[in-house]
Amino acid sequence: MISTGEIVLERIEYALGEREVDNEGRLSRAAIEATGFKKRYEAAPGTGVFELAMSAAAKIPADAIAGTGGVVAATFSYADRFPSLAVRIGSALGMDPSAPMLDLQMACSAYPYALYVAGCLCAATGKKILVVDGDVQTPLARPGEGTLELFSDAATATVVSVRSGGRSHFAFLSKYGRELSCPSAGPLSMDGFGVFSFVAAEVAPFLSRFAAEAGEIDRFVPHQANMYMVRRLAEDAGLADKMLSSEGRFANPGSASIPLTIAASGEKGRFLLAGFGAGLSAAAAAVTVS
Repeated sequence: MISTGEIVLERIEYALGEREVDNEGRLSRAAIEATGFKKRYEAAPGTGVFELAMSAAAKIPADAIAGTGGVVAATFSYADRFPSLAVRIGSALGMDPSAPMLDLQMACSAYPYALYVAGCLCAATGKKILVVDGDVQTPLARPGEGTLELFSDAATATVVSVRSGGRSHFAFLSKYGRELSCPSAGPLSMDGFGVFSFVAAEVAPFLSRFAAEAGEIDRFVPHQANMYMVRRLAEDAGLADKMLSSEGRFANPGSASIPLTIAASGEKGRFLLAGFGAGLSAAAAAVTVS
């Protein structure tokens, strides 16, 4: 486990794909009951992760944006290899060109990684950092293969600061595997049973150990892979009574599901966050939501 100064999520905003798609008739009743995904969100043609991220950032007051001194962007679906998404966002927001701006690509586990990097930058620069997390996944998923109906397009924007006097904690787990993968040109490929096995056999005990070391928490927010998986994970990790879930409201928007679930709930306190899946990778964070 890695400890840092107290990382605070001061504000989280989000933007969803413009088109709401009904999964009724696309998934079996059993699949809908298991995943909890009655609907999902698709970005309109021509809308990419940059546009969604800017829509989320636009909901943050201008003075809060002006107080940030860098951008960390977590995404695997940004179409351009470079310039990076973070640089494009920072430029569009009018940030000082000397501010640190970088992309981070860890798919499902990206949000805790991004918060850790942002916290380190906050501590080093003395300024708040804007964390953008989002993906436009539906163009990468093929109909009829059990993936398109699971994924949503969304982006979030989080203002991150570091507060003296407290501590935040992080832990990471990486194991090479192709159970959930996406080559540079797509499409997404998923071995659902393989991902579930990884989560049950390795992520659950990983989170149980982390929770025991991280101290008291108010809420546990896992990546919303699907409702059956996250409920099983919470039970196996001993965190079921703390779990905060989107209840399938947004389907699976990738690692952005974590800040999206927090923002939609409006709850505050000390949260244990967990991302897991592609890689195979998992990441955990114990941070403050204010």
